[in-house]
Amino acid sequence: MALPNTITHLQSDAASQVTVRSIVGGLLLALLVIFWNTYVEYIAHTARMNITHFPIALFVPYTVLTLVNGVFRRLGASWVLTRAELLVMLAMGLVGAAVPAYGLTSYFLGMIAIPYYLATPENQWATFFHQYLPPWLIPSNEGDAMRWLFEGLPSPDMPIPWSVWTIPLVGWLSFITAIVVGSVCFSVMLRKHWADNERLAYPILHAAGDLAEAEDTNPLLSNRVFWIGAAIPFSILAWNMVSYFSPGFPLIRLGHGWMSMGAYFPRMHIRFNFYTVGFAYFANVDVLFSIWAFYLFYCTQVAVYRRVGISLSSKSGSGDATTSLQAGGAFIALILWGIWLARGHLKNVFQKAFDSRSSVDDSRELLSYRACVFGFIFSVVFLIFWLRAIGIDWSVSVVITFGIFLLYMGAARVIAETGVVYFSMPMTPNGVIPFLFKGPNALGGSSQTALRLIDSVRSQNKAMFMPPLVHAARIGDLIEHHKRRLIVGIGLTLIVGIGAAITYSLYLGYLYGAYNFNDFPFTRYPPRTYDGLVKALKGEERWEPERYLFLLAGIVTFSAVSIARYRFSWWPLAPIGMVVPPTHAVHSIFSIFCTWAIKSILLRIGGVDLYRRMRPLFLGFLVGHALGVLVSFVIDQIWFPGQGHHTHSW
Repeated sequence: MALPNTITHLQSDAASQVTVRSIVGGLLLALLVIFWNTYVEYIAHTARMNITHFPIALFVPYTVLTLVNGVFRRLGASWVLTRAELLVMLAMGLVGAAVPAYGLTSYFLGMIAIPYYLATPENQWATFFHQYLPPWLIPSNEGDAMRWLFEGLPSPDMPIPWSVWTIPLVGWLSFITAIVVGSVCFSVMLRKHWADNERLAYPILHAAGDLAEAEDTNPLLSNRVFWIGAAIPFSILAWNMVSYFSPGFPLIRLGHGWMSMGAYFPRMHIRFNFYTVGFAYFANVDVLFSIWAFYLFYCTQVAVYRRVGISLSSKSGSGDATTSLQAGGAFIALILWGIWLARGHLKNVFQKAFDSRSSVDDSRELLSYRACVFGFIFSVVFLIFWLRAIGIDWSVSVVITFGIFLLYMGAARVIAETGVVYFSMPMTPNGVIPFLFKGPNALGGSSQTALRLIDSVRSQNKAMFMPPLVHAARIGDLIEHHKRRLIVGIGLTLIVGIGAAITYSLYLGYLYGAYNFNDFPFTRYPPRTYDGLVKALKGEERWEPERYLFLLAGIVTFSAVSIARYRFSWWPLAPIGMVVPPTHAVHSIFSIFCTWAIKSILLRIGGVDLYRRMRPLFLGFLVGHALGVLVSFVIDQIWFPGQGHHTHSW
């Protein structure tokens, strides 16, 4: 499924180009998202602003920007932003939105700030792993620098101890930079194969593309269906805002919480999420069907396993490890299958890189294939040596490095095909290691400690910057002139954005005390991780050999479904539905099911024409929800500062 005509005809638009003002505007948009997101997560507590792959922290200002731009475009103003300029700003905003809070900074800062500060005789951190901590990566608690981060400076006149952060941040940012460079190069190398050969849908770009064309080729402001769609979620949120002032006021709830599916079955979360539905509408109907069908398949397995007494230990303490491992196996199979399908294209990429006389055309890409290949090689080599420098064995360093790029690529592929905005990877680079090295206890203390340290850039298992970079590369393909300027904009966004997010987060920590953030990745996840490390170093971490069987079952099942999908035209299941385990889909599955049902009915009744006529309704769902979140935030800041009424979460 290709992107709709409302987006793809940008390629023939003579005014489609990356302008200086679009780069400046994109940087300002990204910084707005970063500062707003950080403030809301740590201080205002009104929503989970960037837990999705199209964060609400970006969608809100982007919606306001495009609608206001549409009004002035309708009035005939000559200075309005073009569609291409808005999409350039979107690309930079997507990358910038992956930086703050639940993106990079919360896990990262919390993980590196806590090892010395929270060490006690009871938790035995100093005894078991302090000797393995590289001093150039962990800020010391000298002068109570970390204590004041979590508890707040004792006096407003006391200076923030920035100096203790300098060397650790330089060390970590070199690691992050290498991942970013490799991710950019890998994203560009895969763009043509995914967009032109496999024709992935990129569902999360559809709504953004329609908004970018408001009142140009897409008269949204006069579209009654669009405003009906926007009015529904906005009216519900507005109605519920009355309860802020009158606690006894009845609420409109779009679900009744958890539903039991029967004895031994996992519970299902019943909630209609307009944000999930709005993006899922643009996905392939077979993909939507496959996600909820495999969800029921996994739940049935869990019920059978519980009934017969089959279970595995879970490191996270939640969910079912059996189905998570099967989803992880399917995820690995998805990646290997994707590389196999792209083998011809990747061969051309490397041929172009090493042979300047090659006829392979890379003029449509954000970077030349030569730059991509050599940039990727540099990143791989640098990361292997960096990981070795912090105490990880050579063989493990190689596996982790390639695991980072391959698994991140797999996550980006899932988002580009399904549009499931709440997706997290079912298998991480660290998670692969026990399978290849015979359990978590097979590695030495130095390697185990270092592996936990690099978990600080986990970004909620959302694959860091790879998904937004993949979508930015797709946006670049839709721009005709000066498209390679977009790389400059993305680079500026990352350099300025990461620096701003870290500085602002530390400033708020020293001002208010990070414990008052009430932020899981900053204050609760790191101690849990280091306690798990102590348990692993003691040899107490369980590792059942049966894990290999469940992982293999996922690989085999995915392969069988893939073969059936390619061999039989009537086969309804898309194998990509397997990579979303119940623990990740539980909060979205009801909304995905509803979207599948609605879209199936529309296609059955009126075909593609009716589907296209109903696009504004689902775009309206997204816009109305976004505007409701914004209004609720403003009300909270005026009348309920710091008390946060949650309007957007899982």
